[in-house]
Amino acid sequence: MEKLPLTIRQKEILEYLGVHTRDYGYPPTVREICRATGLKSPRSVSQHLQALERKGYIHRGRDKSRAIRFLERPESLGANGSDHAVALPLKGVVAAGLAAMGSHVPDASYYVDRGLFAGDGNFLMKVEGDCMVDSHILEGDLIVVAPSASASSGDIVVAKVGGEISVKRYETRAGGEYLVSQMGPVKIDTKAPHVQILGRVVGLIRSAC
Repeated sequence: MEKLPLTIRQKEILEYLGVHTRDYGYPPTVREICRATGLKSPRSVSQHLQALERKGYIHRGRDKSRAIRFLERPESLGANGSDHAVALPLKGVVAAGLAAMGSHVPDASYYVDRGLFAGDGNFLMKVEGDCMVDSHILEGDLIVVAPSASASSGDIVVAKVGGEISVKRYETRAGGEYLVSQMGPVKIDTKAPHVQILGRVVGLIRSAC
């Protein structure tokens, strides 16, 4: 379906979004767009971004300052994408404590510097709960997960424990394997496995407050 035409200012902002994402690996903030385009008011920038979203060029996450996903790739990103940026999909909520059952997040992808997280198939999950603060993982953080069914002792992992997806530290101790958090250890029962490792946490993204 043909998209609605853009104003000159909207084209300028869309082009800058693409250039910034190409050069830095992530989209700019509203204030960075203000400085780059000469607009004085963050409100004006937000209105232009709303127009770009309404016209089908971008999708914006509501809880992150840099949460912009391109629905139509700007020319400034190049036909084959950026050499510097890669889009990681957000695949839901992961519990770090007593997270509310049924929690969900809207579909989104976040552009990050390609050099930060090696490997293919990486994805993001949003943390709910605070039982991993000793590992510097806070509620509201986005963790970068590399898919893997195994881990080394000391790795932070995303695991399915019963029917819940959670983030914990994997440890091998005398007597077995455990998933550990401030709520205590969970022993992995190899004879009747109810714990499944889904991936290793290889990075973390924290929004500026």
